[in-house]
Amino acid sequence: MNRSGRAGPRVPVLLGAAMIALLCGCGLQSETAGCGTGAGQEAPPLRGETLQGGRFDLAAQHGHPAVVNFWASWCGPCRVEQPHLNALAQRYRGRAVFVGVDIRDDRAAAGGYLRDQAVAYPSLFDPESQQAAGYNVSAPPTTVVVDASGRVVQCLLGNPGDTELTAVLDRLLPG
Repeated sequence: MNRSGRAGPRVPVLLGAAMIALLCGCGLQSETAGCGTGAGQEAPPLRGETLQGGRFDLAAQHGHPAVVNFWASWCGPCRVEQPHLNALAQRYRGRAVFVGVDIRDDRAAAGGYLRDQAVAYPSLFDPESQQAAGYNVSAPPTTVVVDASGRVVQCLLGNPGDTELTAVLDRLLPG
């Protein structure tokens, strides 16, 4: 503080820098960053043990579109979007597969997130972001939509909301 009792010019600069770092770390990255798996490409392998204790393999899901959501328990925007993903997973149950990929996280925190958010679909644990690297995902939340033949249809950065993801799924699913 300066003699007048007000914060000096360094405080707003430091606060601004901290906010930028926080927002970038939570998935509010630019439209050019974070999703290099382009439309039309075959989806990279996605398989492993789920946080719920089962096994998941995206390749075994051919015949159904898939929504792959990269998230983390420490990501605020992930918490905002989760109720929307839960509702869409319920709406498209039996017609589309939903799977989460928990990146750069702690197993206990991830388990708490799944319980708190009542996530009803499997989530792979990816603490070193190896699965995410295959999709060129740099930060959560990032959602990749894969068609029934296993090809990437769209990559949605940040929280796309119900409308955008619904539109993509409705294009992929017959009547």
